[in-house]
Parts: sequence; structure tokens; C-alpha cells
Amino acid sequence: MSAAAAKGCPDWKGYRMSLKERAEKYRQSLEHKHGWEVELECGQCGYRGMPTYTGWTPKYATGFGKSPTIFAVLKCARCGSDLEAEASSKLVKMFSEVEIPHANRRILVSFMVYALAMAVVAVLVAIFAGGLWWLVPLLLLTPSCMLIPLFNKRVASIRATCECGDADYIFMGMLGRAYCFRCSNCGRLLKLRD
Repeated sequence: MSAAAAKGCPDWKGYRMSLKERAEKYRQSLEHKHGWEVELECGQCGYRGMPTYTGWTPKYATGFGKSPTIFAVLKCARCGSDLEAEASSKLVKMFSEVEIPHANRRILVSFMVYALAMAVVAVLVAIFAGGLWWLVPLLLLTPSCMLIPLFNKRVASIRATCECGDADYIFMGMLGRAYCFRCSNCGRLLKLRD
């Protein structure tokens, strides 16, 4: 037993994490659970039911407005045809009227206010430092870049709670630049922006 533990103090050695462990924990907090648990109607054979989910594929071209991006690879359970077009249509129907939560909006606004305040401070420092305008990008970008991981983690933490008490959100795709989730326990729809 260590001297700190004998005195009743916490043993901080157990709380230390390496940078690699912290990065892995951060990555896991942002990771999406991919899937699709909503019925679709096949355009080829007319079968209506749960599609066969065979994984997901990354896509880097995301649309704006109400254009959907589906990452799940979905096949018809009867004929095996691709159901991406049907899933895209279903995603628009399901999520176009879903509002972004107030907590998400507050995080976005607070980050924008912070970025604006940093821009003002950077310009004032450059003016009072005798015209050192090369300092503006450094003073503006460094603190903002340091806060981006915290910002992303706070947005991702919204998925940790659900009205049903047992949050199990499945990532269904993107509608414009909003991430669309559905709780697999209660069916609640959640749309987030980061």
C-alpha cells in the first residue's frame, strides 16, 4: 500500500493515461454505431421489410440542404438489390422535420461567440503590438484548434442520453451536414450538427 493510500488520499498513478490512451478514448467517444433498423421497400421486387445490413462504407462527399448521404450498405432481403436510393428517400422523410436539440445549438453558438471573441482579441493585439499582423492567424487559430476536440466531444455526449433511459443510437446517415441517429430501443430520432 502506498503512503498516499494509507493516508486516505487518492492514488493519482491509477488515473494517469498516456497520450495514446487518451486519443483512443476520445476516438471511441466520437465513434458512430452504424446500422439500419427501419423497413424499406425494394424498387426491384416490391418486397417491404427490413433490409440486409452488410456493413458501411465511408463517403467523403456530403451534400448540403436536404440531400442525404447513406453510409450503410443495404441489400434487399429477397432479391439482393442495392437499396441506397430507397434508404436516401426514407432518411429525408424521417429526418427533414426533426429539429436540432437546443443543447446542440447552444454548443454551436458558444463556439461561434468564442471564435469571434478570439478574432477581436487577435486584431487588438496586432494593432497594439505595432502592426504585427502575422500574429493574427496564430492568436486566432491556436486556441480555436485546441477547443475543437472539446467541442466535438460535447456534441457527441448528447447521444449518451435518451428519453427511454437506455440510449442506443444507431447512425443512419447525414441529411445535408446534420448527422441522423435513431435510438434502437425506443425509436427516438436525433439530428446533430458539429
